[in-house]
Amino acid sequence: MKSARIIGRSVIDFFRDDGLMHAASMSYFTIMALVPFCLFIVTLFGHLLGNYPEFYNFFLNKLMSLFPDVTKEITRDISQLIFFKGIGKFGLLLYGLLSYQVFASYETSLNAIFKVKKKRSFIFSALISLSVVTLIIALLITSFAAASIIPLLKALSPFFPGLTIGKITQFTIRFILPFILVLLTVTMLYVLLPKTKVQLRDSFRGALFTAVFWEVAKHIFTWYVSSFAHLGKIYGPLTAFISFLLWIFYASAIFLVGAEIVHNAGIVRKDLR
Repeated sequence: MKSARIIGRSVIDFFRDDGLMHAASMSYFTIMALVPFCLFIVTLFGHLLGNYPEFYNFFLNKLMSLFPDVTKEITRDISQLIFFKGIGKFGLLLYGLLSYQVFASYETSLNAIFKVKKKRSFIFSALISLSVVTLIIALLITSFAAASIIPLLKALSPFFPGLTIGKITQFTIRFILPFILVLLTVTMLYVLLPKTKVQLRDSFRGALFTAVFWEVAKHIFTWYVSSFAHLGKIYGPLTAFISFLLWIFYASAIFLVGAEIVHNAGIVRKDLR
């Protein structure tokens, strides 16, 4: 019951804190910096570990899984822009600067929710953003290593007849693991980006809400757009882009409601002391 009250209060606070405007701002910067940010991730990985096509395919699959099926036309075009190529340090720095605006917009929105008045300096904010990128790469590598277990075990099965892969193991690696990856990433964003101290337990509660509702909203959005919205009659050839833009906006709004939950959970916990 307490959790339901926190969620209800957080939805109200979302509108009080101009959540729709912040979600719109985050959507704009996400769209503008999505490709540079992904290029920054794969290029940084390439500089560290070299050209590894399997990882890039894995990364793109995880990226595309964050979007509803109805946006697959434009997400497929975006994925074709993301590839590793050997660029110099200047190019890597350029990708980093272009993708920084995503973190800056997220940080500004979260600071508004957590009632933080004073902003970080540019250098410290950039260092926080770089630490987030580092942790994202670490989580991706861990997830990739776990996902590689199934094909590895299948390749070894002729040599070890007793080696079998259970359905529960396959289900866990294919479905539970990506959810955990999103959950940990969002938890990390709630902890690191606001310029205030955030308890891990509160961050986890908000991230759990965000991860679950992202997955639910993804299917509802696809069903609604496909069955009722009829965007194709209104926007014609721009339908794919409009659907993509709407999803980014709704996902940003859910992310901010999750942040409100983190903030309110912290307030409730302090009041109970």
